[in-house]
Amino acid sequence: MNSLIVYAPRDVVIEGVQGQLLARGISTEFWEGRIAVSHAGSTAWVAPDLAGELERECEPDELAVMEGLIGRWSAFIIDYRAVEVADVVVAAMCEHWPCVVDDDDGFIGWAADYLERRRG
Repeated sequence: MNSLIVYAPRDVVIEGVQGQLLARGISTEFWEGRIAVSHAGSTAWVAPDLAGELERECEPDELAVMEGLIGRWSAFIIDYRAVEVADVVVAAMCEHWPCVVDDDDGFIGWAADYLERRRG
């Protein structure tokens, strides 16, 4: 399974993410503090980093980039098999909030730039 991280303003909560997906007509199910997102025959799991593990693991330069872009933040981990499902989540989130994406390919930047890069 692959994963990416979406950093959003501190006041964004998992229920808000689910609301944004539902508003776009994307099927979701809330389960044990995370949401399952179904799209195009695949599923992704979105979970908030409630324990602050990602903040402890971030390098100081990565923290500086994210805080410089969006200020104090909350992190959401998206686990997926088909990147198209993760992209749907990122698109729904960045439509409503300023978001930064950190993917497995070394990209860290605005969610809109991530999506544009993916469309390539």
